[in-house]
Amino acid sequence: MKIRQIEIFRSVMAGGSTIAAAATLGLSQSAVSRQLAQLEEELGFELFERSKGRLLPRPEAFALMDEVGELTSLVARLKRYTEDLRAGTVGQRFLKVAVPHSFIATLMPEVIETYLSQRRDASIELIGGHYDAIEQMILARVADIGFVGLPPRDKGFDAREIVRSESVCIMPAGHPLAARASLTPRDLSGHGIIMLGRQRPARLAFERQLRRAGVFPIVRIEVHSVEATCGLVARGLGVAVVPELIAGLYRHLPIEQRPFSPCIHGAYGIVTLKGAPMSRSAEAFIEILKSRLEAEATA
Repeated sequence: MKIRQIEIFRSVMAGGSTIAAAATLGLSQSAVSRQLAQLEEELGFELFERSKGRLLPRPEAFALMDEVGELTSLVARLKRYTEDLRAGTVGQRFLKVAVPHSFIATLMPEVIETYLSQRRDASIELIGGHYDAIEQMILARVADIGFVGLPPRDKGFDAREIVRSESVCIMPAGHPLAARASLTPRDLSGHGIIMLGRQRPARLAFERQLRRAGVFPIVRIEVHSVEATCGLVARGLGVAVVPELIAGLYRHLPIEQRPFSPCIHGAYGIVTLKGAPMSRSAEAFIEILKSRLEAEATA
């Protein structure tokens, strides 16, 4: 017994004829009659009496109809579910995403709003942390996907770059350095510097530039998020060199930014466990996040 045969039987019962069933199912009348005859042959008894071109349901047909209603509803739900799987609107319904603290209250509300509006029955867990913590979350399967600076420290990831950003120097509004159009490492001599992300590529590149310029930085604060850095700078506690992309998320704070040279380029993207297949839901989320970051980069 095939599902298609059950669908045809139900349509014949509902429409009263093979002609009506054919119209409902988008089949030819001969195809409906053939499938119906095959069903009766497999069952070993007739479901209908044929009289002058009409089909009269036998008691067995009514008994079978009582049973197939639930089956056809299940098949319909299964079809809808497979369509959603194909579209990526279900599958991994619960998506666990790890991002820097800098994104939690800035980028993510809009990204999540867009994601949930496109996916029925989807849910998401948002986890914040610095890049090293995010990598550990992925390795421990606490998160499915994570946004980090590239390359990741650990080799156990598949990494996908989604955005690049140059670094800028940020300072409190009205700071003497704000009078300059651009800044170099030598300009930072004598100023308190807030250092970001120990052992990260951008931090190491910045420290090399300071050494080459003969600048011995005055470092009283080290942090692991751009969010914290911007907040500290806004309180007048120092200046910092941070990714322009993320600094732009804090334009509302009383801080100013200036180009910094030599330029420090940073790559950022998504990491997942090496070799682990990525769900359509995760792919969709990444595309939404990428679009939002690209819009921020051109703002």
